[in-house]
Amino acid sequence: MKPARIYYPWPSTLAALAVVTWQFLLANAVLFTEHPLPESMRQQDSLLIAGALLVLLMAFDAWRFLKASARCKKQLRQHQDQISELFDSKRELGTRARTYSDHADKLKMFISERLLEYIEYDEKFLHFKNIASEVRHNGVISYDKAQTALKQAQLSCDDGEDQQYREAADGLLYLWDLLDLSTTDNITLHVANQIYDCEEHYFQALLNDTGSEPAPFQPTFMMSHALRRALLPITENPDQLGLNRQWPKRGSYSDEKFKVLLQTDSEMLGNENHMVLLIENLLNNALFYAQQKAYKNRHSSVSIRLAQRGGEVVFEIYNRGPRINDDEKDKIYQLGFSSRRIREHHGKGLGLYFVNEITKGFEGSIVFNNIDNREDRISLSVKLVNGEIYKERLEIVDVNGKPMCQLVESEEQAGKRHEWSYSAPIASIEISPGAAKKPQLISALESGMDSSHFDATDPFLPHWVLDVKNRKRSSKLVFMPLDVRGVEFVARFPTAKSRLDNQD
Repeated sequence: MKPARIYYPWPSTLAALAVVTWQFLLANAVLFTEHPLPESMRQQDSLLIAGALLVLLMAFDAWRFLKASARCKKQLRQHQDQISELFDSKRELGTRARTYSDHADKLKMFISERLLEYIEYDEKFLHFKNIASEVRHNGVISYDKAQTALKQAQLSCDDGEDQQYREAADGLLYLWDLLDLSTTDNITLHVANQIYDCEEHYFQALLNDTGSEPAPFQPTFMMSHALRRALLPITENPDQLGLNRQWPKRGSYSDEKFKVLLQTDSEMLGNENHMVLLIENLLNNALFYAQQKAYKNRHSSVSIRLAQRGGEVVFEIYNRGPRINDDEKDKIYQLGFSSRRIREHHGKGLGLYFVNEITKGFEGSIVFNNIDNREDRISLSVKLVNGEIYKERLEIVDVNGKPMCQLVESEEQAGKRHEWSYSAPIASIEISPGAAKKPQLISALESGMDSSHFDATDPFLPHWVLDVKNRKRSSKLVFMPLDVRGVEFVARFPTAKSRLDNQD
């Protein structure tokens, strides 16, 4: 910016000197007789005109001074603003520098803590691996002795009395297979190699006659049997889930913790103990979150579904709990990573790592889905024992992420449940959800009996429950939407038959 200038009042100064000189000459005319002033300069009018011109020049100089002064003041204010802005900028830069310095210190501390944690974890993992390797190496003789003793005990028992010895032998073999996995350098390759051995014996058994020499080990197993073995140690009432007997190919079982839905059973190649370990880790992971106080309720059981689709065994497990964030979806299968940070409970980061490695060994795949609530409209047709029929319509709405229900076209506030009271017992109920293709019929309701009925649209993941409270002369119907926010893991494995077909 060009600096403003204040000019000296030369015009009025020179004019004033000229007028003073003129007056001096007029006052001392006798001194200049040889060169007298012109007559026009000695007249009074000329003097007045000169005075007027002097005043005009002084006014011009004053105007020019005021204008230049205003420019200087404006420029001075601009300079002051620039100086203030410069100081503010320096203070802001200083604040940012201190903030970034604090962030850098915190980041250094975080990196140092994580680095120490990972170093400690690696040391513990290597220590555990060395211990497992030493135990396995030194325990071979003891393992053989124990297996031999158990087999002799089974042979010496009568039929039907050798179950505890058989279970003990299976448990010992399971422990030995875990030691094998803990000492191998590549879990996926170790599992895959055993499957290839099983595949060879399985194909030979199918090609040879039935009288040929039996395989040195059982090359196949049923997926439902592996699931039953994984559930037995963590189930309080095995009979309620049917774990003490052979499951049929189709059926459903439930208790306070688990809900098992069997759609199809499948024969698989490989070591059954590896699949048991995989299922156990998925079950333990699901139970941990489903039993947290923030997600636990009387309907928050872990849902398990076993099915077969397109030549693959499909194993699904769902639990209530927090969603898996996008920044964690690529980390949950990494060794040492754990999202458990509840009341200083830190996971070891091994469970899902084993699951992923064993899944790859079986040439399968595993994915997860974050489950959300859905809005829906429900129509109810309630028939009483006296023949009266009531039509009810309500809708499930999402309020701050939680499912609420309210009557359709009603101004009442949505609530966690809705109740109806009737003057006679309920005989049957027909429910027509908007998401279902056909209505769900609930019949054979006895008076004096209470019962609960879940959404049959998806038995694996019901979105509502209907409680019927029948009395001798009255009844009450309670509808409650279920909060199903959680995570579902879906694992797929090729069946033994599909492997055989692919070989052909």
